[in-house]
Amino acid sequence: MVRRRTRGEAQIEALLHKLDPESERYKVLRAARDFKASWVELGEVLTVAREGAGYKDWGYDSFEAYCRQELQIKPDTANKLTRSFAFLRDHNPDSLDNREARELPPLDVVDLLSRARERAKLSDEQFSQIEGQVFEGESPPSKTEVLKRFRELDPEAFKPAPKPVRTAGDDDLRKALLLAERLQTVIEPHQEVSPKAHEALGSLVGELRRLFEATRRESEVVVQ
Repeated sequence: MVRRRTRGEAQIEALLHKLDPESERYKVLRAARDFKASWVELGEVLTVAREGAGYKDWGYDSFEAYCRQELQIKPDTANKLTRSFAFLRDHNPDSLDNREARELPPLDVVDLLSRARERAKLSDEQFSQIEGQVFEGESPPSKTEVLKRFRELDPEAFKPAPKPVRTAGDDDLRKALLLAERLQTVIEPHQEVSPKAHEALGSLVGELRRLFEATRRESEVVVQ
């Protein structure tokens, strides 16, 4: 059964028919179509388009807008492709020269190496050892395996940033008050619930109401 093309793929195909096959724009668009087959080719032509600002000649104000609208590629994906290709070009050019004879590692693995060069606190020797495992082993390790190796040497590498502390606002207090009042209404007819629990719930509703009204008064003073 032939796979049905997506709307984005159909749009790319239609645009390809309108362009000069020898033009840079055509080459980038064709590489985008063949992305799953060769991320390196797409990374290369995207990097050229980005660094040379060719997208401006094609009617786009930014590289991100060009990727999103014409190539149907998310900006995050485009950034990963260009970042990974630039890493190979600048730090491991031999891998590009020998790509016909030896398959390159997956995009996610190369992207991890490129980011680790800036974020992981490793010596040049430690980084070179991991890089050698990626490019010179019998088969490229997975992203998970490479990430584990980086964290063994630097436990803080790629550690997620702490979530910002969220402070309660007027809307949060209002929702809490409504929920507490609703719970009080549901619980009130049930005499099997202890008087102590009824009293605690009533105290909670009263405190939430006082806090909400105080916050609202403060907001009105600021507005005035």
